[in-house]
Amino acid sequence: MGRPPMRWLVRKNGLPFASFLFCPDKTHKTAVLRNHSKRILRELVRKYLSSIPVGYDCALLVQKDFAKLSKEDREVLFLSVLKQFP
Repeated sequence: MGRPPMRWLVRKNGLPFASFLFCPDKTHKTAVLRNHSKRILRELVRKYLSSIPVGYDCALLVQKDFAKLSKEDREVLFLSVLKQFP
């Protein structure tokens, strides 16, 4: 069984806003694939920013398979990971 296509790491930062790091893993062989995954993640964060608590540093780690999912599947995955937010 492989790793999930997306992982979410969080840490309190004590600031009045949340900051984000978008990090494709080493399965993304080219910059084009890495940038595509980052664009997808940025759009999901923009769309659901109001439901993300402030005061956290958030790292979103994705595998190459994440970009291959359909738009609906990516949103479902993102929301399921967001529900696990502290």
